[in-house]
Amino acid sequence: MAKKALLIGINRYQIPGADLRGCVNDVKNLKAALMKYYGFAEKDIKIVTDFEATKKSMQTEIGKLLSGAKRGDVLLLHYSGHGSNVPDDDGDEADHRDEILCPTNLDWKDPLRDDWLRDTFDTLPAGVNLTVIMDCCHSGTNTRAIQPPDAPMIERYLPSPWDLVAAESGRRLRGMVRGKRTELKKTAKRSKDVVNVDISEVLISGCRATQTSADAYIKGSYNGALTYHLVAAINEKKGQVTYRELHARTIELLKKGKYDQVPQLEGHKGNLDRPFLAPLE
Repeated sequence: MAKKALLIGINRYQIPGADLRGCVNDVKNLKAALMKYYGFAEKDIKIVTDFEATKKSMQTEIGKLLSGAKRGDVLLLHYSGHGSNVPDDDGDEADHRDEILCPTNLDWKDPLRDDWLRDTFDTLPAGVNLTVIMDCCHSGTNTRAIQPPDAPMIERYLPSPWDLVAAESGRRLRGMVRGKRTELKKTAKRSKDVVNVDISEVLISGCRATQTSADAYIKGSYNGALTYHLVAAINEKKGQVTYRELHARTIELLKKGKYDQVPQLEGHKGNLDRPFLAPLE
């Protein structure tokens, strides 16, 4: 049985005014929890940050994470940085939007789309536990203003240039600026921000589709609100927690900290009550 993790945190962007502050701290905090509670060896935790996190390197490292995976393996992908969405290019999205992750060298004409992630995750062999944590935004039409570097909170969302053009011209784009990381079946049931859907991974995302994820100043340092409180929930339970329990406690801690964002938990119902980062039986 192998345990491998890929942690991506991007504070520094090649796009002027787009820098964040807490993403590298997110990576450090989660790495410490993985080693302390879940038996991940330091050599099996790959960290990619700032200008190293190009589209090419992110795709390469995600491919390496999944490559050679076998039944019983435990894999974790964590992304902390900007998210956004762009017009759907192949007609497979009901809302006519493709969600994207934002590498440091984001090219709006060639983004890292959710379609690529879906195709990549679908290659995972049966019996592999893949957990995906996305501490970023895929929504937030009110985030057009660039926040100063010392702002107490910055939303982890970059507005698509197509949306900005539409706003300036008054010509509304087709579709909604909202989030949906997986193509949910019509039978998928949503209850208290938990989605039962037949996907190969368990996904924890930073917020609802209509919200933004915060890059915030918390107790003396900058962090992602999701990752900070998720790690806090892990520490409280000394790692002994199910996905559903972790999700619920993280929401409680975010509410206590007066954050509006509500993380989403998505995955096959049978996996959500399993211990966090435990091998599949």
